[in-house]
Amino acid sequence: MSVMLKLTVDQVSTAVLLLDREEKVELAQRLPTLLTVTSDAREDAGWLHLAESAFQFWGDPIEDLYNDLIPVAGSEN
Repeated sequence: MSVMLKLTVDQVSTAVLLLDREEKVELAQRLPTLLTVTSDAREDAGWLHLAESAFQFWGDPIEDLYNDLIPVAGSEN
């Protein structure tokens, strides 16, 4: 007798939330293999992760005031 378990993405997501920190780290290490992520895709993700630090200056709360600026009608810049 075989039993097949089919979970929805929401059920899997909920299960992941219930894992402790160490289990989440282990799962993160296993996911590329489980999801059959290619080595090129893993390399690309690594480069993107390294590049994130170049954009940290955008995380400055003082700079958030520019988010509320409204462009003047007819202005190209």
